[in-house]
Amino acid sequence: MKVFIGHILLFLLIGFSNPEARKGNESYKNGDYEAAKEWYYQALEKDPEDAEILFNLGNTLYELGEIEESIKVFMQAQSIAEGSDIQSRADYNIGTVLAKTEQWKPAVKHLRAALEQNFNDADAQYNYELALRKAQEQEEQEQQQQNDQNQEQEPPPNPSAYAMAVKEQADALVSQSRYSAAQKLMQEALEVDETVRYYESFMNRIGSVNEIDQKGGN
Repeated sequence: MKVFIGHILLFLLIGFSNPEARKGNESYKNGDYEAAKEWYYQALEKDPEDAEILFNLGNTLYELGEIEESIKVFMQAQSIAEGSDIQSRADYNIGTVLAKTEQWKPAVKHLRAALEQNFNDADAQYNYELALRKAQEQEEQEQQQQNDQNQEQEPPPNPSAYAMAVKEQADALVSQSRYSAAQKLMQEALEVDETVRYYESFMNRIGSVNEIDQKGGN
């Protein structure tokens, strides 16, 4: 099974008129991130409102492990960018950085925003679905911890054989990216078998992905 696509941070290789920015690009491509960082900061002294330089600086800060500052700079680039391209790329990068540090819930927010702006981005589609699942797993773990502390709350009912069979069918549909069909299958099964609610988090996940899928098809 594929894992989170976290090694792809989009980098704009453009012909800057700003010489410091060009040197920053060269240093970045050579893996000299400290030098790239210094060149980009010098470039911003001349062009403080250049979203592309800020975007490249955000990538550089990420490579240097300066996660918080990287996210901050991506957001700055996003706030002044005129086109949706940088805005969607910034959301993708922010989501990727957050996911790499296992901050799944905010990662979902930004990957979803990137996907809404560019639905044909296959990496964003995959990462959004995976981040969403991880966020829900995290939420389930937190809920389980709360349940352990509160014995008065009863556990969810165990799934029946029918519920488990339906879940397997839904998994097969999801593997084919047929989210709408999977969602419908689970909802119809829930109407006749209460134990299907055992898979509520799965149903919520495919419902959310299906919502994005339908938006992209419009």
